[in-house]
Amino acid sequence: MAVNSLGDMSDTTKEPSPKGTLSSEPYTPLSPSDWVSLRLQNSGSVARDHLASERTFLAYVRTSLTIVSAGVALVQLFSAVSTQHQGTHRLHAYVRPLGATAVIIGLSVLFIGVTRYFMIQSALTKGYFPVARHAIAFIAMVLSALVTLTFGILLAGKLEPKKG
Repeated sequence: MAVNSLGDMSDTTKEPSPKGTLSSEPYTPLSPSDWVSLRLQNSGSVARDHLASERTFLAYVRTSLTIVSAGVALVQLFSAVSTQHQGTHRLHAYVRPLGATAVIIGLSVLFIGVTRYFMIQSALTKGYFPVARHAIAFIAMVLSALVTLTFGILLAGKLEPKKG
């Protein structure tokens, strides 16, 4: 024990704060719940920034689910149309790979979102924010190509001459 400048008796042997806590309080051993989540001191815009990061992650999840659902719906739509007309459409061979590609793209968007969420959480505890230029450009280009291919296949099916 030592006497500080105010004349109080205090323990001057402090252990360092754990990485990512941004706290000036003395070190306390981590509980099992602290292994899963971060506990940050809410000073300035810390809570707002982390909540915005969570909303962005949920937007990635919604986008991923939408892309996967569109791929499954595309395959189901062409399967239903081919069973009604009792014949196989020549474009039907392209629909399953296109649907599978949409599912893979959706899973890729989810992977990008999860990776980005944890990267942002780590960066915010260190006081900086990485910009997502490459991820956004990749997703935009891949989705543009997927939409173009889908409309191309649908348009090619409409332009095919009627038989009979």
